[in-house]
Amino acid sequence: MITEHSISVGGITTSYCEKGAGVPILCLHGAGPFAEGRASFVRQLNGLSDQFRVIAVDQLQCGGTDYPADRKYVNRLGRVDHVIGFIEALRLKQITLVGNSEGSFVAARVAIVRPDLVSRLVLLTANSVSPAFGDDRDEAWMQACRQGYDYSGAMPSEEEYIAECRKYCRVWGQDVEDATREAYRRAAARGQWEIFQNLPEEETNWHLYVALQQRYIFPYLDRLQAQTLIIWSKNDPTVTPDHGFKLAKLIRNSDFHLLNNAGHAVHIDQSEAVNRLIRQWHDRESASFQSGFHL
Repeated sequence: MITEHSISVGGITTSYCEKGAGVPILCLHGAGPFAEGRASFVRQLNGLSDQFRVIAVDQLQCGGTDYPADRKYVNRLGRVDHVIGFIEALRLKQITLVGNSEGSFVAARVAIVRPDLVSRLVLLTANSVSPAFGDDRDEAWMQACRQGYDYSGAMPSEEEYIAECRKYCRVWGQDVEDATREAYRRAAARGQWEIFQNLPEEETNWHLYVALQQRYIFPYLDRLQAQTLIIWSKNDPTVTPDHGFKLAKLIRNSDFHLLNNAGHAVHIDQSEAVNRLIRQWHDRESASFQSGFHL
C-alpha cells in the first residue's frame, strides 16, 4: 500500500508518499491549486512499485509540505533547492527523476546542477521547459494557458472541482478521484487558493513566463548528463506536439514518445503506456523498446 511520511528538509517539514522497493523513482508534480504528489502520481505509485521504489513528494506550498511564512508564491526555480535537499535527506543517489508540467522544470534543473543525484530524467508534457516558437504559433498556446490557468475567480467547491477534473481526464477512476478529493480538502483547509490568486506577473504573463527556461534550462541542455525520456501528449493545447519535438532536438541523450488520447496529465490519461515506457527504458535490452522518435 502507499505509505505517507514527512521529513525535515532544511527545517521545512516535507510530506511525501512512497510504495515499493528497488531503484528509486522520484516524481515531481506540477503547480496549481490542489496540486500534490499522490494525486498526480497515484497511477505510478501503484503501477510501477512492483519493480521500483516510487516516491512522490509534495513540493513547497503544496500538499502537506510547509507553506512559505509570508504566503507568497514560490516559483519553479525557487523549488529546486528544496527538491535537492529532499533527495539528500533520503540519502538517494543516481535516481530516476520524473517531472510533469512545472515539475519538469524542477526535475531538469536538478539534473543540470546535480548530475551526481540524477542518472535518468523523465519529462512528461513539459510545458515549463518547452521552447517558444517565436512566431504566430505562440499566441495559440498562450491563449490556451490564459484560459486553463485562470485563478481570478472564487475557489470552486469540491464537487465543482471534481467535475472539472473528471471532464478533462481521459481515463477517470476511483483511484484518481479519491486522491484528488484528499488533495482538494488539504489545500482548501490550508488556504492554497489565495496564494494562486496573488501570482506575480511573470507567472501570468506568458511572454514573461518562458524567461526562466531560457535562462536556466536551454543553455545547459546540450551538457545534460542524464539519459532523458520525453513523453508528450498529442491533445494538450497549452503545450503542442511541436513543442515536444523542439525540446527533444535540444537534448542529445533523449528518446521522445508522443501519446494520443491524453491531456496535460499524460501519466494519468495514458498511465499504462507511460509506465510501460518507463519500464522498458530502464531495460535497454527489451526487444520491444527502440530508441528514437515514436509516434
